[in-house]
Parts: sequence; structure tokens; C-alpha cells
Amino acid sequence: MYSRLSSRKQREKLCLFIAEGDKCVADTIHFFSAEAIIVLEKEQGTIERYKDYPVYTVSEQEMRSLSQFQSLPDIMAIYRLPERRENEDTDFSSGLTLMLDAVQDPGNLGTILRIASWFGVARVVIGTGCADPYNPKAVQSSMGAIGMVRIIQGDLLPIIESHPDIPVCGTLLDGTDIYTTPLTLPAFVVMGNEGNGLSEEIRNKVTLPLLIPSFSEKPHAESLNVAAATAITVSEFMRRTLY
Repeated sequence: MYSRLSSRKQREKLCLFIAEGDKCVADTIHFFSAEAIIVLEKEQGTIERYKDYPVYTVSEQEMRSLSQFQSLPDIMAIYRLPERRENEDTDFSSGLTLMLDAVQDPGNLGTILRIASWFGVARVVIGTGCADPYNPKAVQSSMGAIGMVRIIQGDLLPIIESHPDIPVCGTLLDGTDIYTTPLTLPAFVVMGNEGNGLSEEIRNKVTLPLLIPSFSEKPHAESLNVAAATAITVSEFMRRTLY
């Protein structure tokens, strides 16, 4: 059964997800309810460390059939999916709300959750068309932040439209310099798809377009990775509004 958890559909059907590797399990074990801890037979120290949980030992061949990565982990945890949080019970009137518009790479998504945790973002709304935050790669890339950040999953538009007084900020090539533009909280900060940026419907809702300028006098990359752009944007918001 656990080998089917590579599929988002199966994760949602079974209400389970996987965290792979010693560090990933250690970073997440206190935030989720463990269905099973699966450990290689030879890893006696690891087995002892997790003796308070339901531990099952497997051979390398069995572990390889469960793992989603090329490098074989010594341990993996099977967690129960947390109850899905809807926007109806969320107060968006304070702090920074980070919104993700069709961010499709699970590694980027996990890194963005890690960034949100580091900078104290109040909440992250993962919009329709995004990667699953409980994809094994997203879980691993989050470095434990998957359990530290308030995650809401759902359409972005209804949230934005029901809070007309909250500015909607997005990074656009025709935006104003983020380092000189006044920034305030509360705010929605929307980050877009890796290749296409913000969708047209979300772009039309942006009230404060921002530009992260390049300081290079030489030819440079066309754009920043979405996770890098998120780190710069969130950092500048927090620096300017908290200090």
C-alpha cells in the first residue's frame, strides 16, 4: 500500500504521505501523526531511536520499492495527512500571506515553505495548479517547514476578492523597484509559475506590482528562480515592516 504514495491521488485517498531520510524524519516527526516508521534491518541504532513509534524493519530491496529517490534512505516515516485547512476559518487581516500561483516543481514548493518558516510568514496559500506540498520531494526540500508553516490549499481568487482592502503584491517586469516602494502589512504576496509567472487572472488582481532589479552591468539571466525571488521579496517585506 505504501508504495502507492508516490501518487497525489493515492496520498489523498489514503490520507497518508511519506518523509524519507534520517534528517527529514527527525525534522518532521514532532509535527505529524506517524502511521509507521520504516527502517532498514541493519540500522539497529535508528530502530532504537524510534522505539516509541510503530517501527517496521525492511530489507534494502523492500525499501527501494517504497522510496521515491535514487539514493536509498535508511529510514522513512509514513504520516497521516493533517486535516485540510480552508480559507473560511482564516483571518487574513494581519501579517504577510504568501500565495503560490501554479508553482509546479515540488522542490521549489518545499524550498518556499522553508523560506516562509525562516522569515515568519503568517500563512501560505497553495493555489490550484500547484504541486502537492506533501509530495516526497516537497517534504524533503522544506527541511521540516512543512510542519511549521500554516498551509491553506484552495483557489486564490476568492480569497483576494473577499479582502479588497488588502494590497496584492506580485513581482512583474513592469513593476516598481521593491527596494524603494513603500511596503506595508497586511499584504498578499503572490508568486507565479516557474516558466510563465503569474496567471492572467491573478495578474489582473495585482494592486502593487514589484520589480526585483538586477544590479549587474553585464548580460545576466532573464529571471530569478521562483524560490529565490520569494526569498528576496519576503525578506524585504519583513525587513521594512518589522524593523
